[in-house]
Amino acid sequence: MEVAGDPTDFIPVFNRLDKNGALYKKVQETIKNLENDRIVGIRIKISQVPAYYTWKHDVNAVFKVDLPGAWRLIYGVLAIHDEMKALLMELFDHKSYNKRFGYK
Repeated sequence: MEVAGDPTDFIPVFNRLDKNGALYKKVQETIKNLENDRIVGIRIKISQVPAYYTWKHDVNAVFKVDLPGAWRLIYGVLAIHDEMKALLMELFDHKSYNKRFGYK
């Protein structure tokens, strides 16, 4: 499936990662899996998906991938004209993840 990254919430963070680090390598592995039509991570219940993702991306399904160093990758899967596409929506540390999802 085609994979793209959100230009404001994913790409800038991804570009700042250490290219030799475990976090970067795990994100790259996740991208390769998605490109090979392998869904990875945990599907988030629609009732738990922050409204931010719903209004910004209008995705059909949202997934969370746990990464090294307690980082999280949130991506959505969209069906456009019968083609599946993955949108890497956000990459952040655990504290920012908790804030986005309203956890204490």
